[in-house]
Parts: sequence; C-alpha cells; structure tokens
Amino acid sequence: GDARAIILTGSDRVFCAGAHLGELAATVDDDEAARIADAARLADLYAAVLRAPIVTIAAVRGAAYGGGAGLAAACDFVIAAPTATFQFSELRLGFVPALISVFLPRRMAPAPLARMVLDPHPLDGATARAAGLVDELADDPLAVALITAERIARRCAPGAIAVTKRLLLETALPDLDARLAAAARLNAGQRTTVECRAGVAHFLASRTFPDWLADECSRTVEVDAAVSSRLDTPEAGT
Repeated sequence: GDARAIILTGSDRVFCAGAHLGELAATVDDDEAARIADAARLADLYAAVLRAPIVTIAAVRGAAYGGGAGLAAACDFVIAAPTATFQFSELRLGFVPALISVFLPRRMAPAPLARMVLDPHPLDGATARAAGLVDELADDPLAVALITAERIARRCAPGAIAVTKRLLLETALPDLDARLAAAARLNAGQRTTVECRAGVAHFLASRTFPDWLADECSRTVEVDAAVSSRLDTPEAGT
C-alpha cells in the first residue's frame, strides 16, 4: 500500500490500559490449548508491530499500563507527553509480563527494566525517558509523531527502511517466534495460578491492587509456593 508510517495513539487520559481483566479472568477455566491460543493472539499483535516494514510511532498522551506499555515499546519510536504515565503492573496482579519481556530488552537496559518490572509504580514521561522506554517528550506527542513520520518518509527510501528494520530486528531477536511462543505458554499457565486468580479477582471487586502482605494474600502466596514446590519434584512430570 501507500502507507509510509503507523502512528499508535489514544485519548488524553489513556493510551492503552493493557489486558481486559474481566476477559482474562474468564479464560482461567478454559483448557490449556484455548488459553495458549488466546495468549498467542496478543503475541501476534506484538509481532506485527515489531515486523511492520514501515516506521511505527507510539504517541502517548495518557496512561500506558501493562501490555499497553508493551505495545508502545514495540514501536520504533515512543513520543510521550511529560504527563503520560507508564507502568508494568503485571506483578501487582499476580500475573507475569511474559510476552513483553521478549522484546523490552531491545529498548531498555537490564537494570532499569528490572526495576520497572519488579517495583511497579507509575512513571511520568521524563522518568520513562530516562529509563529508555520513551525516546522524546512533547506537549503534543501526536503532532510531533506526524512531523517525525513525514520527515522520515521524505528523507528515507521505503524499501531501504523495510530491509533495515528487518536486519535490526533479526540481529536483536533472531528467535522471535520461538520466544513469543514460549512466552504465550507461560502467559497461559500463569493465568491459572492461585496468585493470579486472587489478584485479578481482588482488582475486579475493588478496582485496587492487592496488598500481598495482607493476611488473605499471604495465604495465597503460601498456597502457590506449595504448588510450585510440588511441580519442581521429579514426580511432577512434564
């Protein structure tokens, strides 16, 4: 087609809040194949953005949480308002950032990535830029994204862009398909854990994240630890 760039954006309040937790909760009793297929659809979305032969730009004005922050990170450029907020909130729900962990290291260094994932809280645009998640700050990210897209389209040959993007991706992630498939299986499995069920149910009921030191959450952690220890034994099988 004639498209020379893709710009992903959202509202002033929300860029993308990530997974619909009600729909996620509804999949926990599905069989494993159905859960993996559901996770694979999200993996395919990320792969499509990563493999797009034209320039991709995320123009973030509001909140980008969980998989929504991952969607922005999959783009070639992330332009954000200073008031935009980013958070990888999966661990707060008892979930894991399996799919986005495949490609986040392409953008972020190990230390700031680990801190953002393991100590999740909202980061403003400037802090996210310092961490490597954001490339540029702008009061009007969409306007700057449009200017950037036009500048690149005028200055760079489209075929050369496509070849260079493929080269960069294959250098950074030569085993992208295999890693996304493994991450989809992990995503599907984590949905059924006691922690994830409890964390998502708590959020859906209260619109707040659980306190994992609270009595009811501590018991949840103990149960999952016991399950994990059994899975680690030779008798557990595959």
